[in-house]
Amino acid sequence: MPPSLLRVVLGLLVLAAGFGAVALTGGCGRSGEPFPVRAFIAAPDNLQGNRYQLEAEVDAQLNWREGVGRIIAVRPLKDDARLPVFIADSLKTNLLIAQRYRFDITVRKGGLLYVEHLEKL
Repeated sequence: MPPSLLRVVLGLLVLAAGFGAVALTGGCGRSGEPFPVRAFIAAPDNLQGNRYQLEAEVDAQLNWREGVGRIIAVRPLKDDARLPVFIADSLKTNLLIAQRYRFDITVRKGGLLYVEHLEKL
C-alpha cells in the first residue's frame, strides 16, 4: 500500500474512532456527572453553566406557556428534595406525573434547571 494511501486510511480510522467515542458517551456536551442536589440547594449560583444528569420522578406541572415550555416539579430518585425544572416546548415531549426520567440539565442564571434532553427510565 502506498504511504499516502496508508495515511488516508489511518486518518479515516482515527476519525471513525472519534465519532464512535462521541456516540457512546451520549454526544458532545453531556457530562454524565450526577446532579449535586444538596450543593444546588445551598448555593445554586455556584453551579451556573454546569451540565449534569438528574434521574428524577415527575411530581407536578407548575406552569405552562404555549410556545415557550413548562416548569415541572421533580423528585430526584436518590434524594428527598423537590426541584423545579424547565422543559422547552421545542423538546416536544409528553410528561405524566410519577414517570421517571433521566434529564440532561444545564444550570442557568438564577439557578434555572434547563432540560437539554430527557429519556424515560
